[in-house]
Amino acid sequence: MKRALNAVAAVLLLAAGTAACGSGSSGSAAAAPAGPAAPGNPGAAGAAQAAAYRLGTPGSAGGYAFHQATGASEQKMSTEEQRITGLLGISGTPVRALYDDAAENEWIVFIGVNGTGFDPSRLHARLWQPPITRPDGSGNRSTLSWQDADPGPHGGRAICSEELLQSGAMAAENSACMWMTPTTFGEVSFYPKGFSDRLLKGFTTADAVNLMRGIRADVEQSA
Repeated sequence: MKRALNAVAAVLLLAAGTAACGSGSSGSAAAAPAGPAAPGNPGAAGAAQAAAYRLGTPGSAGGYAFHQATGASEQKMSTEEQRITGLLGISGTPVRALYDDAAENEWIVFIGVNGTGFDPSRLHARLWQPPITRPDGSGNRSTLSWQDADPGPHGGRAICSEELLQSGAMAAENSACMWMTPTTFGEVSFYPKGFSDRLLKGFTTADAVNLMRGIRADVEQSA
């Protein structure tokens, strides 16, 4: 996957979607208010919607090799998992993994939950909101928006956050994608190796959707 390098003076969060509802550090964060009604997802939701799936962490996903997370990286993934499940009001067995994008010197971060009775419409009801721009007080700003995404052949629903980070004439575009079925929730994003604060290469929502679907095809299997 090729992504243009764009520098911007801002520290990226674990996933672009983190900025959507604040940077709370646990599942106890208050749920985000429901935004305006969002369009339904395109794609194969029909019969596949009713199928039961289960998430795992295979040795490779989407063509990327599994990387054993330790220390700070595991803690950051755990914090994000608790935050996003708190916002969505779901609980279950967490599934987390890093996959190595060696060509870009980045990690693909996969965070998921296995459970029962999930309502895929919560992705929109709890997360979706109109585009919002936030200045950081030092001349930089970020604009966050949400888009529907094709969830792929396993069905359910999927959405992606897209964050445009701007500093003067320079900008970087970053996205994260999430999906939900009645038995699974997953989130896929990029992050610099070591979870450092170095600047991430820009990539678009289309890149993120393709990445999500590739990772999902391998980490999510019929129960």
